[in-house]
Amino acid sequence: MPLAAPVSQPFLVGYAAAMVVAGGLSGYCLYRHSGRISRAFGLTMVAVLSWSVGALGRTMVWTEAAWYALTLVMYAGVVSTAVLFFVFTVRYTGSKPRVTGQQLAGLFVVPAISLLLLATNPAHGLFFAGVEPSVTDGTVVFEAAAGPWFWVHSLYSYALLGCGTLLLVRFAAGNRSHYRRQALPLLFGVALPWGTNVAYVFGPAGGLPVDPTPVGFALGGVFIAYAVFGARLADLTPIARSSVVDAIDDAVFVLDDQRRLVDFNTAAAPLLDDDDPIGEEISDLLPASLSDDDGEATQLDTNGTDRWYRSREVPIEEIGAVLLVSDVTERMRRRRQLREQNERLEEFTRVAAHDLRNPLNAITGYTELARETGEVSYLEQVDPATDRMETLVDDLLTLGEEGQVVEETEPVPVAEAAERAWANVETDDGTLQAVDDGWILADETRLTNLLEKLFQNCVEHATGDGDSVTVRIGMLSDGFFVADDGIGIPTDARADVFDYGYSTHGGTGLGLPVVRSIAVAHGWEVSVTDSEDGGARFEFRSVQLHAGPRRERPDIDTPWGRTK
Repeated sequence: MPLAAPVSQPFLVGYAAAMVVAGGLSGYCLYRHSGRISRAFGLTMVAVLSWSVGALGRTMVWTEAAWYALTLVMYAGVVSTAVLFFVFTVRYTGSKPRVTGQQLAGLFVVPAISLLLLATNPAHGLFFAGVEPSVTDGTVVFEAAAGPWFWVHSLYSYALLGCGTLLLVRFAAGNRSHYRRQALPLLFGVALPWGTNVAYVFGPAGGLPVDPTPVGFALGGVFIAYAVFGARLADLTPIARSSVVDAIDDAVFVLDDQRRLVDFNTAAAPLLDDDDPIGEEISDLLPASLSDDDGEATQLDTNGTDRWYRSREVPIEEIGAVLLVSDVTERMRRRRQLREQNERLEEFTRVAAHDLRNPLNAITGYTELARETGEVSYLEQVDPATDRMETLVDDLLTLGEEGQVVEETEPVPVAEAAERAWANVETDDGTLQAVDDGWILADETRLTNLLEKLFQNCVEHATGDGDSVTVRIGMLSDGFFVADDGIGIPTDARADVFDYGYSTHGGTGLGLPVVRSIAVAHGWEVSVTDSEDGGARFEFRSVQLHAGPRRERPDIDTPWGRTK
């Protein structure tokens, strides 16, 4: 570290500049900001200020005692700068192990010994082997020769500065781009004084007339100031965002006092349609319903899927705000499921009361006739009514069970579930074709039941004049579809096919309502439209897809037709 300090006008200006920069930065960080990172950086600048004051002062003294006093001030800054800079880089980059109070005291052991030996150097000469005055151009100059402990102090300080620099290099290379923009100017700002000091201490004799390290800090302070003020290093905590913010499921947007985007986490990226959104106003990046924090849920198309979001803004005094955007899609699905469950319960009651009353009246009427007339033949009319009631009861029980909200799901291959369901349905000469393969998250048993009801509906209602039906099943971007090549469903009837009791073929009219109940229980949306072959096409959307194993499915001859 520094040895001699002859007077040189350009370097006096450099020392003064270093004092101004270090004093300004330390005051800003210690008095305008709170937090361990800002304090560590501010104290580092205090140490640099002490270094600069001592370096400047000892060029202006005429006695050895005064030179020793100012050299002690200077080295108090020198030894502290290395330790505090290392602590700052550890905290800023989030490196482990973190520096505790006890460890910090341990880091100051060598600097404390160095200052003690420097203060008592005339008695033993361990820090400086000797101090000799000389006169240059009428000015007294003190030149010091390095003692053994000077090199211990130098190696220790260089080790700390080197470790801190390596931490910044690793952080700059591996962190997000906008934090990299913070680390790089800081890294360059530190490299300047570090490099000038090495050049002074280890350079050729007479190469540099004075210690240029404070001047290096003055130049490097420009880049450090950019890192602190321009990139808002003192306002943001990179390790906090790396360890905490990225782990939050909600989208987090950090805004400055001008409502410009300063930072965002991983969950927020899908909501931003901009490759470099940093510095843009949040109102230009998000819909007003989210950026204005009105508390209402907003529906957005995210990667081709409709999802619901709600925002909440948390002000940060003198800095800006944090905008939290929560994905409430599942909550909205649950709310819709509860609403539709209540509607189904009302319809369930109506259907049960209406459809069960007719066969019950028939049983009562024929029984009374048999009792009044004595004709037992009237009782033969009771069997069809009881059969009808039994069918209704079974279907209503199925409807109630299948309509319960699905609590747990598992990955299910749609094509394989379709094959199992097809095997459980009387399909005559019908054919099932799996257009492609895909996996979804579902209750496998209920999904199979849904497909059975759909296939049964296709076979019973989609054909005419005894023709066989071909049913196709395939994947959508957010779900799957089932289509047939039958006679289709008239446009004016599509709004009624999922209603309880609606039937065009004399059935109970509960097949497609069961399909809708199972879909709603999963949180899916079901609709019916025309297929490419002119038949009916049932589409299930808002389905959670799963990246299951993909494989080619060969054509297979089965008892129920040829599948792919």
